[in-house]
Amino acid sequence: MLDINKLKKNFDEAELLIKETREMKYDFENWDLEDITSNDLSELSLRVKDNNKSGSSTATGSSPEVLDNLIKGAKKSVQYGEPANFNFSDKKIDAVDHATENRFSKTESDELIEYAQEIKNIFKEKKPDLTLNFSISKNYEKTKIITTNEADLKENKTGFTFIFSAPIPGGGSELYRFYESDSFFREIPEADINEFIEEYKMTEKVSKPKTGKMPVLFSPGSLYFFLVSLETGVSGQNIYQGTSPLIDRLGESIFSDKLTITDKPRLEGTSYRKSFDDEGIPTSDKTIINNGKLNNYLYDLEYAARLDKEPTGNGLKKTLFGSGIDTPVNPAFVHPVITPGGYSKSELLAEIDEGILVENVIGFHSSNYTQGHFSVQAHGFHIKNGEIQGRLEDVMLAGNIYDDFKNIIGIGDKAILSQMGSFPYLLVDKISVTGE
Repeated sequence: MLDINKLKKNFDEAELLIKETREMKYDFENWDLEDITSNDLSELSLRVKDNNKSGSSTATGSSPEVLDNLIKGAKKSVQYGEPANFNFSDKKIDAVDHATENRFSKTESDELIEYAQEIKNIFKEKKPDLTLNFSISKNYEKTKIITTNEADLKENKTGFTFIFSAPIPGGGSELYRFYESDSFFREIPEADINEFIEEYKMTEKVSKPKTGKMPVLFSPGSLYFFLVSLETGVSGQNIYQGTSPLIDRLGESIFSDKLTITDKPRLEGTSYRKSFDDEGIPTSDKTIINNGKLNNYLYDLEYAARLDKEPTGNGLKKTLFGSGIDTPVNPAFVHPVITPGGYSKSELLAEIDEGILVENVIGFHSSNYTQGHFSVQAHGFHIKNGEIQGRLEDVMLAGNIYDDFKNIIGIGDKAILSQMGSFPYLLVDKISVTGE
């Protein structure tokens, strides 16, 4: 691996992020095995400071030639770099757990296939005419960060993911369920399968609400649009650039007092866990929204320095549209969690005389989401007298999270893991819906 002294000779400061990943994934389409993916990848990201300018370079592999090219790329980049007013990490964390790698290695491919087959058999027995797609995977990731400021941080983690879905008639969306854990699944989610099938049966007919303001029940998977908007609002980058609607609003009530949101980077039981961010800053739980009040902003190294704040361990190689070794660092949630309330899903549905249940939203990226605005197509179900009437078609939602999410009626009693965080069902009143 790269000698830290070589970095010291070439740059005023340097940070090297090393990620090693292994993955095995099986994809099934319309019941049958369609694709098997196996990856074994080593990726490097070098960020540097020289003459008060920043630069970066990324590479795949770890040979001496790759490492030399990484330095050459960073030297070119720093010539045209932005002013650098921060220092790289000097922290030390050893969060490597050898049992973690064993969980990955000891879970054989046959076990993945056997689990998927058991799920397939349950669906075949209950609804054989369903167009069922599903995937199951295991992955192992080892992360190491070293800097010329003597930082030395390392962590490893394993993740197991299972997703099943079926296309909704009319095209354009799917009904799906997502499961993720840091250990292999042992229980079959049969209750979830039964609920999924009952909901899917209701997609066979279209039922549209009238246009107007009405209650909307958001599923955990659909709430990403809300969290992405909030994330841009509490980003230290947007606070510094003056584009956030939440500037100078710490301590103010911006949502219903029923709502509490905490970033929980070290949440046990999930592979999203991080002991340190992508800049080598230790992570910690932090309450962002406390009973509706704005409690914290998110800072990476750069924007903490610009605003004379402490970094919060939220510097991630992540954007709205993806992540990866070559993605610039941005202030972002690691694993946001909405605190559950006291309502079951059926109780929340019973609160709706007429409204909709949203399973997914389409077109969010074209909204002015940085200001909290949303104008999206809603995929899900029309609800009347607490009962599902049929699937939505050509139904739109529009509003602003900072106005509409002051009107929360109730929050589900269980935070369900999604691909962005852990969220319960959330029932919000008086959202503008365009239907009939």
